[in-house]
Amino acid sequence: MTRGPARSRASGAWLRAAPLAALTVTLVLAVGARLRRAPTARTSAPAPDPALTVPAPPASSLARTLRGVAPSNEGAAPPRALHGGRRRLHRASARGPRRLRLGPRVEVGGAVAAQVVASPDEQTLYVATLAGRLVALTRDGATRWTADLGGRAYATPCVADDGTVYVGSDAGRFHAIAPDGRVRWKLEVDGEADSSAAIAPDGNVVFAAGRSVYAVRPRGDVAWRFEAKGKVFAAPAIGDDGTVFVGSQDDRLYAISSAGVQRWALALGADVDGGPVVGATGEIYVGTDAGDVVRVTPDGVVAWRAALGGYVRGPLALARNGDVLAGVYGPTPRMARVSPAGAVVGEFGIQGTGAKEFGVHGGALEDPDGVLYFGTQDDHVYAVDGEGTVLFTLAARADVDAPLSILSDGTLLVASEAGEVTFVLP
Repeated sequence: MTRGPARSRASGAWLRAAPLAALTVTLVLAVGARLRRAPTARTSAPAPDPALTVPAPPASSLARTLRGVAPSNEGAAPPRALHGGRRRLHRASARGPRRLRLGPRVEVGGAVAAQVVASPDEQTLYVATLAGRLVALTRDGATRWTADLGGRAYATPCVADDGTVYVGSDAGRFHAIAPDGRVRWKLEVDGEADSSAAIAPDGNVVFAAGRSVYAVRPRGDVAWRFEAKGKVFAAPAIGDDGTVFVGSQDDRLYAISSAGVQRWALALGADVDGGPVVGATGEIYVGTDAGDVVRVTPDGVVAWRAALGGYVRGPLALARNGDVLAGVYGPTPRMARVSPAGAVVGEFGIQGTGAKEFGVHGGALEDPDGVLYFGTQDDHVYAVDGEGTVLFTLAARADVDAPLSILSDGTLLVASEAGEVTFVLP
């Protein structure tokens, strides 16, 4: 497995999208590819059932307007965990910026691959870095304190109601850190704690390290531990009944009860490195290295597969109208929109390098008006409205694999592997 900070690259020209029904925005960039994770050697994956596979149509507009769809903030909250909470919907509760108005651009001392999250009162922002530190910032970008995590931190911090920050690192440790920066406790775990935590309905903190999924009580003792048959990179998602859903490099999606007992394991034919998202009726959506998004029923049956043709490795998002938002890797890197029925109904492409390891990592953040915000490995951030219009782009100077956040006042937070957090003001 190879992971690391950004590549060097040459600048390029921005080509405006043609106003066609098929909207694809292309960037002409000379880019050197970086291997984020080496693909696992394996025999050929079992072929998916053709009856359940929905083929991708030609490229179409990323736009799906919200006309006729009642706006909903279901699942929206201040950004205190990966994709906003345990179901991992990735919906902002405030309208994001409509134009590029830059605020502070803050150096945090190391590349960032994790989402920036906030304290309950949103007065402190937390950034986990690949330099192995948790950095606490004020709302104007000043550093309050830093905490040593002992190793690279890919996982997005998770902030509890009492302000405790939970975050793991590659050092095989999971930390609980007080709002003033004091370490309340450290838990030694078996393997790299790369998986972002979520707080279950019973108050346990659920995360993965190595092949294990842990549920830890707030005081630091382990409530239960479940072991998969392969490494777990994916962040667990948790349903309203406390069921934990997590993917693994053993090609399976697991459902684990709130007591740590396996309910089912579903073989999907390829690594499941991306975090799942849980829908309103308990359905689960997950991406795989077979290049598809899969809808799974609450009892562990594949409802459909949408073929996207490239690794789907980042966490998915779920729009308010029920569409799944998925970042796709090469050879045709893009942000894709998949309908609740499994049809690929929208795409927003970037110029690829031909490499399978280059692309878009994770689903877009949606604001209440349906505007989508996402970063890519072409070193840019895009804001695309509900009509498919590009509102603005931001040059981030390095890969933007980290999910974006929007604060309650509409400020957009962008973290990049340049080691910067950029504030885009409303």
